[in-house]
Amino acid sequence: MHVLHVNKFFYEKGGTERYFFSVSRALEKRGHTVSHFSMRHPDNLESPFAPFFVSEKRYSGRGARLDDIPAGLSFIRSGEAARSLKRLLEKSRPDVAHLHNIYHQITPSIIPVLRRAGVPVVMTLHDYKLICPNYSLFDGTAYCYRCRGRRFYRAAATRCHEGSFAKSLLLSVEAYWQKRTRVYDGVRFFLAPSRYIRDAFIAEGFSADRVVHLAPFVPEDDPAMDSSSGASVLDALPKKYIVYFGRLSPEKGLVMLLDAVARLMRVPLVVCGDGPLRSALEERAREAKSRVQFTGYLEKPVLRAVVGRANAVVLPSESPENAPYTVLEAMAMGVPVIVSNMGGLPELVGRGGGVVFTVGDAADLAAKIYEFWEDGSLAGEIGRCGRRVVTEQLTEKRHIDDLVSVYEKAIGAN
Repeated sequence: MHVLHVNKFFYEKGGTERYFFSVSRALEKRGHTVSHFSMRHPDNLESPFAPFFVSEKRYSGRGARLDDIPAGLSFIRSGEAARSLKRLLEKSRPDVAHLHNIYHQITPSIIPVLRRAGVPVVMTLHDYKLICPNYSLFDGTAYCYRCRGRRFYRAAATRCHEGSFAKSLLLSVEAYWQKRTRVYDGVRFFLAPSRYIRDAFIAEGFSADRVVHLAPFVPEDDPAMDSSSGASVLDALPKKYIVYFGRLSPEKGLVMLLDAVARLMRVPLVVCGDGPLRSALEERAREAKSRVQFTGYLEKPVLRAVVGRANAVVLPSESPENAPYTVLEAMAMGVPVIVSNMGGLPELVGRGGGVVFTVGDAADLAAKIYEFWEDGSLAGEIGRCGRRVVTEQLTEKRHIDDLVSVYEKAIGAN
């Protein structure tokens, strides 16, 4: 089988890209042919399909360009992407196309091109973009479902994207364009990594027979944790600690995590990662005289070593997470996880490997942390249970078997 994978980033920017590359490698190991369509970028990995990639476009951060009508229109529908993909399909026709994060830089303008070429389409729901203009069901301060019922104008009214009316309005316009053109009707199956996101999409009118729950997996070719990596970082850590790793941004619940740790003066917290909240979090930790250590961004081998030595991993997210690698990686290493009761997190640790606390409740989180901190045998038992879940249930073989089955159904229905 020849599978075309489409994602706007062709380097490991986040969890979506990690899955994008991992599933591509896993399919190739099975003997399938895999091609790619993406965007040009200085950090891209090498690819024989790079000549067909679309030009680099930045819509956030430094160099962002959304200040004129052409840029705004290409943000919603990219003629360049449609033309580039058509050229690729003239050279090589896949049996099925698997879409990932295509918004803005590539856009759903490629879906009609695939349909005209007779290529069935499946798409992984890595986020809530098709029912929430800003991706996350989080308005910058709290969980948000104001756009329920496809009332997308509320995104602009609440300035939910970076506090900007103009950017939020553009996201609203984009959502209404997608609704009016019904462009996503061209996707045969949507793949939901969590039951939570599957239910959320069905509640918003997506047909239940088109939204398929496909549990995540931990890639078999992940490098083993190397505890000797990053010796200077590891030597600077406490002998015993809990850890958060990931982006330091409002939806992650990190302010509340610091409040919980402040109640447990004997418990050190190590925070790995970077993001817009870092300086504010560091200041808050200093004021509370909490035992919090910020490492900043760490290369993957060093991060694995830091996480592997932790007493527990905490993900206190205030937005409805899907099926984050943060939890999967900790479980794979036998480290127990403590997660909020948001999104797909409870169902992921409900398999084993962690406990759940009530979102926003610092006292409840502190109690869960303290339980693991004081009872090493409990932490070890739950950690071992998490490792068994990964090795017995969330396997690459199971995932690829189920994924190929979906591909075959999509091809048969085309």
